[in-house]
Order: sequence, then C-alpha cells, then structure tokens
Amino acid sequence: MAETKTSEALYSFTIPVFIRTLTNLEKMLRKTEEHASGHKIELEVLLSARLYPDMYNLFQQLQYACFLPVDFAKHFASGPAPRVGYDESNLDELKGSIKQTIEYLEGISATQFEGRETSTLPLFFDDSRGLAAEAYADRLTLPNFLFHVSMAYAILRHNGVPLGKSDFLGPLGAVPMSAG
Repeated sequence: MAETKTSEALYSFTIPVFIRTLTNLEKMLRKTEEHASGHKIELEVLLSARLYPDMYNLFQQLQYACFLPVDFAKHFASGPAPRVGYDESNLDELKGSIKQTIEYLEGISATQFEGRETSTLPLFFDDSRGLAAEAYADRLTLPNFLFHVSMAYAILRHNGVPLGKSDFLGPLGAVPMSAG
C-alpha cells in the first residue's frame, strides 16, 4: 500500500470535511426556510435564536462556520481568501458566504499543502502565537468549526426545524459489504 504523505493527509481531513459539512449546512438552511415559511415564522426570529443568553445566536454560528475553514485554508491557497463571516446582515448574504466558502475550498488542492504542512500558522485570535499546521487543524480549526455547525444544528432543532442526524452527516456513500 502506498504511503500517504503528511500533506495529503492534512488536506484530506480538512478541506473535504469542510466542503461536505458546509454543503450539508446549505441543505439544513433550505429546510429551515421551508419550516419557517410553513409555520409562518420570521427568519429573523430563527437567526437571532440561541441556546443560552451568553452563547452566539444562529446567525453568528453560521458566520463562524464560514470564517474558520477560510482562515485555515488561506495558508495553503495561492490567491486571496474571500471575506466571509464578518459583514453578512441577512440569511441570503449568509447563504452567499457559505457558497463562496465552498467555492474557495474547492479551488484548493492537496498539492498546495506540499511543503506547507509543517508551517507554523498564526492563531486567528492572536497572531503573536501560532501552531504547526496539523495541530492548528486538529486542535483548533476542526473542533471549532464542528462546534459552530453543531450549535447551529442544535439551535435549529431546538426551534422545531425537522432535522435529524442524517441532515448533519449528509450522504455517507456507504457501499454494501460482501459476505465473507
């Protein structure tokens, strides 16, 4: 079996995970709009919903779901990163940011990680400190990204949007097992 390079592994457990999860999030937001319309709920009510008073609301959770993968990926991209997760003011703009984030991530290949997988990346909240790229991915970006997407899912479920685990996970691409 061929040995997987560290750069390929780092790419594989970040960029495709971000894309798949954001694609699932897009679908959850379509269900949210259908639910809101069918139950005569203003979208602003859902976007301002939160699980606890000191937690981010749905809108902010969605902004972070865009910001975090872009912040990580920009260290491996050849061009400038889109500005997402900052200036959105409504659901349509957030959906645009999710789409823009996915498109940006789709433009990054595993080869762009070569030679950069051991780089120290500055922390997005304190650029005077940094982590090695793999540690940045598995200690900060992935857990943080999945936390914010999970909180968005929980807020939506808490507010009656009919979502299940399969909406969060999306299609698995599982294949039949051979008897043996």
